[in-house]
Amino acid sequence: MFTVETTLGPLPPGDLGRIDAHEHVIIDGGLMTVKHPEFKLDSVQKAVEEVGRWRTAGGGAIVDACPIGAGRRVDQLVRVSRETGIPILVPTGFHSISNYLPDHWQHRYSEEQIAELMLAECTEGLEYGGYDGPLVDRSTVKAGLLKVAADYHYIGPTTAKIIRAAGRVHARCAIPILVHTETGTAGDETLDAFESAGVPASRVLLSHIDRNPDPALHLRLARRGAFLQYDTPTRVKVQPASVAIELMRALFRAGLGDKLCLGGDMARRTYWRAYGGGPGLDYLLTSFTARLEEEGFDQSELDAIWHDNPVSWLTGGAA
Repeated sequence: MFTVETTLGPLPPGDLGRIDAHEHVIIDGGLMTVKHPEFKLDSVQKAVEEVGRWRTAGGGAIVDACPIGAGRRVDQLVRVSRETGIPILVPTGFHSISNYLPDHWQHRYSEEQIAELMLAECTEGLEYGGYDGPLVDRSTVKAGLLKVAADYHYIGPTTAKIIRAAGRVHARCAIPILVHTETGTAGDETLDAFESAGVPASRVLLSHIDRNPDPALHLRLARRGAFLQYDTPTRVKVQPASVAIELMRALFRAGLGDKLCLGGDMARRTYWRAYGGGPGLDYLLTSFTARLEEEGFDQSELDAIWHDNPVSWLTGGAA
């Protein structure tokens, strides 16, 4: 039986329920929290409260998007999972270059060295400290995905090296890839780089792609086989939810609705109700899904968005 690696151990895809395809449950450390303290989500208690709302709304597994050196804390994620019963998929890999100091080891280590470090997190267990010290201390939790962050409109040299390293890892363990796109740019360039590294587009999820709300672009990327993750419905300051809804309609009309995933990407205290903000992790399942029903999306389409599509990305269609 095919299983997915989570904080609650390997689980069959049928046990994942409705999947948040891009989220941040714990961010405790990393350069970004120094530059912008609002990104610091370090309270297990508040995470339990917020994830509890997601669970009460009918939510299932959460794909966490905090990778090596960017505030990932495996032990805290495990505590949140155990207290809520919600499985969390934890990534290996890297965030945007801006999340690291200029002398971070990813810039000087070779493609082969980076690949071996990421592969060990997939096959042996995630390193508790994110390889931030000379001693390696591994969790029993293994990586459920690999994260790469593209650059704004281009693929820089370090990013290109990490993509090649990701290809080496994927060849060994067929792990799914989550890509942070900068404002939805460089989608084609990223897919080209992954395909050159031996990773088919069908194992790549392009996050934040609706921040570049160009229907022709989305249809082209989906036709190439990539999964598209939308999160602007939680961000009116970026664009109204109606923009994402029209993009979703375009995908379903074109027969590409099986490439669509949703995520909250709630990586700020001001987005969490537990910290006194909003709209909260449950928003997509309560308010936005109700809006989709009102807009005419049927149950099979909602099931595809919330479960079938992310499972297809995570398993490569093996489920």
